[in-house]
Parts: sequence; structure tokens; C-alpha cells
Amino acid sequence: MVRRVPASQFPRLLGDWRVGDGTLAKQLAVAIEKAVHDGRLPLGVRLPAERLLAGELGLARGTVAACYHLLRAEQLIITRTGSGSTTRLPPRLHDRLSPWASDRGQAGRSGAALDLTRAEPAAPFDELLQAVHAAADTLPAALLHDTAGGHGPSTLHTAIADAYCAQGFATHGEHLLLTSGADAALSLLSAAYLRQSSRVVLDSPTYPGALAIFRAAGARLVAQPLRSSGWDIPALDRTLQAARPSLTYLIPDFHNPTGLLMSEEERGELRRRLRAHDTVVVFDETMRDLDLRGHAIAPPRTVTRAGDRNVVHVGSLSKVLWPGLRVGWIRAHPDVIHRLAALPLAAALAPSPFDRLVAAQLVEHQATILDRRRAQLRIQRDHLVSRLSALPWCRFQIPQGGLSLWLELLDIDSSRLASRAASLNLSLTPGFYFSPDGALGHYLRLPFTLPPEALDAAVDRLTEAHAAP
Repeated sequence: MVRRVPASQFPRLLGDWRVGDGTLAKQLAVAIEKAVHDGRLPLGVRLPAERLLAGELGLARGTVAACYHLLRAEQLIITRTGSGSTTRLPPRLHDRLSPWASDRGQAGRSGAALDLTRAEPAAPFDELLQAVHAAADTLPAALLHDTAGGHGPSTLHTAIADAYCAQGFATHGEHLLLTSGADAALSLLSAAYLRQSSRVVLDSPTYPGALAIFRAAGARLVAQPLRSSGWDIPALDRTLQAARPSLTYLIPDFHNPTGLLMSEEERGELRRRLRAHDTVVVFDETMRDLDLRGHAIAPPRTVTRAGDRNVVHVGSLSKVLWPGLRVGWIRAHPDVIHRLAALPLAAALAPSPFDRLVAAQLVEHQATILDRRRAQLRIQRDHLVSRLSALPWCRFQIPQGGLSLWLELLDIDSSRLASRAASLNLSLTPGFYFSPDGALGHYLRLPFTLPPEALDAAVDRLTEAHAAP
């Protein structure tokens, strides 16, 4: 049944709406749009009949009719004969790959703010709403049987394990510990394996969140530089031999921020060399499903088996589905999972029962969502590549997957360029944020999650910032 919002509620719901420029119909339409965007007016509810709302607001019926016409044109309501007008979000907002806040749909407008500091996808709107409603229906039964922790069998455990098994990686519920995201997983691993001044070997560049977590644990970070073509496994072997780290953190699948993919030859060589080192190796798989090479290519293999007690895999739904869904996991040997689950911090870093229910529902649609997102990402990556290829003052490798491109600047420091770009309402992240030792000052991470018109505006402003005195 479609819910109705009585006309009598609108004076309180809209408040002082007669503000701004334009006709009364336009002002009313803007007020209703704002109420939908901020949640005061829920989606999927039926608006009052024109005559009733006009009487409640002291307007002519024609004014409300004109308002509804404007809202229909913006696809904020849908009107069916005999059923009235129902609120909705227009497709331009909920069919996006990037959050609306990144450019607020105004990329073509001069001076509109553009945020390229966050490489993260928007929520899969329709599937997420369906998942939330389905989770709410199953919540009462789940509360009788479930616990707040991420350890133990659950529908979500089964779904994640099945996804691994479908790719040829034997995984059962006992191999998994659920966490409230990948950062929570890394925090739990830090608590288990790191002490003050413990050494951690990492790629350089690498994921800034991991750097912050390991630094907060008091670890000493040891950088292993990446080449433009990928990993130097013999050099990594020498670094491990010299540093003797407690923990090694690698992102072999569509590396953040470079988009590099470790080759099968590199994986085989790394597998052989790791046998000589007594270090816990954490493979970050949060970008693993964002493969932009094409459907005919097989997904990358894992570097080592889940049965190795010194190997841990970290996954998350945040980069694939939505960062707001705080669900990640640790995949490891059952003995390791048992040890981690016993830590007092494990319960605090577990996802909420409701997040787990929503995630279990959403994972059922993951293949459809991923197909759609990969297609969008390919288009946007290729568009950004075509624009950047014309710039003589930078160079890059085309990423094989992930959400961003790693841009090398040939004649300017990234901090200086980011500062100039900020004055043009373009927010960028300089390369040193991705460095374990504060290096990489001539690099920028450029996400390609924004729509092509926003990427055009971003490159135009980047070019203007580079040319500024």
C-alpha cells in the first residue's frame, strides 16, 4: 500500500518555503525537492491532491498544478491517472556510480565544486532499498538467534564463502570473520600481530587507510617501491630478509591507488619466496572484483592458499557496493580466525546485525550490480585516459581495474598543483598521502568514479591549475 502524506502536514513539513527567486510554483517545487533530498518527505509516498494542498498552503490550485508539473519534469514525482503523484529520486541521482555530493550534478556549471579526493562508489540505489526492506522483514527472527559478533555461521558467511568457492578458492564459514569494513579488519590484525616498533613492509604507494592504522599501532613502516610495470619480487624478498617484519601488507589485485594487477608469474615467484620468511602476509582484496579487463578474462588467482597460517586475506563490500554498508571480512586458516575472534576488540569491530542482514540480501544482487558498475567504470576510465593523454606534463599507466588512475607529474609537485586546483574548486589528493615514508611528491591519484562531464571539468581545471603562475 502506498503511504499518503496529508495536506495538513505540509505547512510544518516545508517550514518557511516562500524564499528565493522565481514564481510561487517554483519556490514550492524547490521546497518539496529539498524535503525529499533530506528525508523530511519520504520516497514512495503519495502527495496530496492539488486542491487539498492549495487550500492548506493558501494558494491557487493552478500554482500547485504548476509546481507538480515542475517536479514531474525533474523526475522527482511520477503521476499516474487515478493514483495521484508519488515522490521518487530522479534517475540522474540514483543511477550514478559516484556519490552525488562529489559534484552535486553540477559538473557543467562554472565554479561548481568537484571532489576527487574520494575513490568510492555511490549506493546501488534500487537494490539497496530492496535489501533494506527485506532485511527489516527478517530482523525479528534474526534477533532471536543471532549475536552481534562476526564469528560463527550466518547467511552472510555462507554467501561470502560461496562467492570464493565460485572463483575456485575453497572457503567455508570457519575461514571467515566478519568485520565492520576493511579498516576494522586491519585494526584487528594490528591488535593481534603488532607491538610498539614492530616492522610492517608495504608497497609504496599504498592504501592511506592502512598507513594510518599501522602508524596508530606504533609500527615502523618499511616501504617497498612499486615499479610502473608492477612488483619487483626479488627486491621485495630482499626487503623482507633485511626488515624481518611482523606483518607484510600487499594489494595484488587492482592495487590502490595504481590499478596494477600482479601477474601470474609474479604470484608464483612471490609464493615461493614467502616460504622463507616468518611474517604474517595480509593480502588486501577489497578491489578484487573491480576487474576492468573484460568478461572473457578469468579473475586473478590468489597468491597462496587459505590453509597457510601466515596468510590472511581482507575483503570488503565498500569499494564494490557501498562504503556506507560497514561489512568486511578476514579470510584465513580456522586457527587464525579462532585467535582473532577471541580478542576483546573483535566484538567492537564486528558489523551490526542489521548491516549483516542487509549485506546478505545485497550480495544476492552483486553480480548484476558489478556488471553495471564495471561497464560504467570502463567508460569513465577510458574517457579520463583520453583527456589526460593529450597533456605533455604528465604520464601514467592505464589501470587494469580499481577506481583510480595514478598520475605522474613531470614538472610540478603534487602538493603545489593540489593547492592551485583548490582555488578552482577542485579537490585533489597529493601523492605523499599514499607513501609509507612521505615520498611520491610528484604523483596524484585521480578517481574515475565521476561521470564523463565531471571528469572533463576536472581535467580542464587541472590544466588551468598547472598553467597558473
